[in-house]
Amino acid sequence: MVKAGKTKEKKEKENKDNQEIQLNEEPDVVEEEDEEARTFEELGLDPRLIRALNKKEISIMEPTPIQRVAIPLILQGKDVVARAKTGSGKTLAYLLPLLQKLLGTADSNRKKLSPSAFILVPSGELCQQVYKEVSSLIDSCKVQLKVVHLTSNMPASDLRNALAGPPDILVSTPSCVAKSLSVGVLKSESINDSLEILVLDEADLLLSFGYEEDLKALTALVPRRCQCLLMSATSSADVDKLKKLILHNPYVLTLPEVEGVKDEVIPKNVQQFWVSCGDRDKLVHILALLKLDLVQKKVLIFTNAIDMSFRLKLFLEKVFSVADYFTGHPLNYFNSSLILKIIAADT
Repeated sequence: MVKAGKTKEKKEKENKDNQEIQLNEEPDVVEEEDEEARTFEELGLDPRLIRALNKKEISIMEPTPIQRVAIPLILQGKDVVARAKTGSGKTLAYLLPLLQKLLGTADSNRKKLSPSAFILVPSGELCQQVYKEVSSLIDSCKVQLKVVHLTSNMPASDLRNALAGPPDILVSTPSCVAKSLSVGVLKSESINDSLEILVLDEADLLLSFGYEEDLKALTALVPRRCQCLLMSATSSADVDKLKKLILHNPYVLTLPEVEGVKDEVIPKNVQQFWVSCGDRDKLVHILALLKLDLVQKKVLIFTNAIDMSFRLKLFLEKVFSVADYFTGHPLNYFNSSLILKIIAADT
């Protein structure tokens, strides 16, 4: 009996290991995959999406390693966990097959009472970025798909207007979905009937940002047939918890190495320093770092709450010039060096 039990456990472990794919860990395997699928056409991507990639400001001609493996699996309807560092192409790795699947069901989606796809992200900033990327691809494809994004400060009337129709794709934080459910803008029965694809982007941050209860509440409404995708820059206990909570027998893709360069969580050219001090001394330490030019050029200061951002801003504006109003997105000014210092909250 003991021997049989061990044999069963060994088989289960082998089955699990068969679904864990390490990209570029085995050069021979990767070369074979590269020969089979070097282009988006060979991945089976819709020509309209390929043209949309070519029309981008910086044309995208070839898939990245994570896209080469993830896109075919997602098109096949598999649940996928993809871990790769920022800048590896994770967003397009799920957006392209997601859009392709919706392109094929655009007519039937018109009869639905809830979005067909939810893309959940940890912050309003990332929500805006993903929404912009999806909108750009849809516009370039010239198709009748609708995408909306929700923000935390939207009143119930605005939520109702945004979700009227309904849209095909919803980009939101988990808390905004929870709010929409609580005020009756989203209906649990409609989600269960309509939801086809659920994406958790930056999954390693979702729980640490305090969305665990919101995600658990939503999980209860996700139909068994729904395809679930989990994208993350790092591996963590939170990612494992989400994987067990939402996904069904997923394929696990990791990107430990690209072109011989190890994928470090923190790149080797990034230096990190920390200062240990009490809460009352934090403002003084930040002032010293900036005033003495110990931190030079562009500076992005994160706080863990909005009220702390305002306190810091009021403190620093006595010494530095601080802009209160922007006619465009502040990060655009930051990227173009018109602004050298930004204070932002994590929430």
